[in-house]
Amino acid sequence: MNAIQNAWAPLSMGQTSSTDGYRILLLEDDEQLAALIIRFLSERRCDVTYAANGSEFMKAIHHRHYDLIIADVVLPDASGFQLLEQYRTQISCPLIFLSALSTVNDQVSGLKLGACDYLVKPVDPELLWAKIEANLRGTRSNAPSTSDITFGPLSIDLVSREAQVNGEPLLLTTNEFDLLQIFAEQPARLLSREYLFRRVIGREFDGLDRVIDMRVSRLRKKLDSIPAGVAIQSIRGRGYSLNTSRGNR
Repeated sequence: MNAIQNAWAPLSMGQTSSTDGYRILLLEDDEQLAALIIRFLSERRCDVTYAANGSEFMKAIHHRHYDLIIADVVLPDASGFQLLEQYRTQISCPLIFLSALSTVNDQVSGLKLGACDYLVKPVDPELLWAKIEANLRGTRSNAPSTSDITFGPLSIDLVSREAQVNGEPLLLTTNEFDLLQIFAEQPARLLSREYLFRRVIGREFDGLDRVIDMRVSRLRKKLDSIPAGVAIQSIRGRGYSLNTSRGNR
């Protein structure tokens, strides 16, 4: 075992975490390094979601909320810089870049895009942990404000993944909940089929796949079943938006 692997060795007996567990999304295409980081963070009671490429990352950020993201820059199908720039509005938690790109320009670019820190590989695990705790210190007290979405009579609990309209529970599938969350994050805003396809499926729309239309249709029927609630409106050839149910759909 080399020096880097030794540094990422398991915690010694009796060593404990100072946190009750952070939800962390790790974007790293080096599977061996990813396994070491996941083990290290898991031993500190973190709940780690792993994405090996940009496509998996896009799906992961839409399916749950995280306390922090650790992201590589050079990926097999994307650039970490491009992903941060593209999904900046959907990423509400701190992001730390962890990359072999070590020039000052690379580090400055990452920070200018909104990353809270930039670490160069190889990194000592204790330094990574210190950066995580420094960026998350005190954020737990604000967690409730980001765990719910409210729009008119619609309320969504992102932790329990439950939704209600006028206090009446909505019985949604996983796909339907994910789609409703996307709409509720940007209420009354027109969302194109292409945008929804990228968010839900994780790749570019090919112009033929009707999966989004079918999912919107099923979700719309469930929303329509509750009077004076919210409704999905469609504009032919342009997309869909979530609005209060007053007015024509």
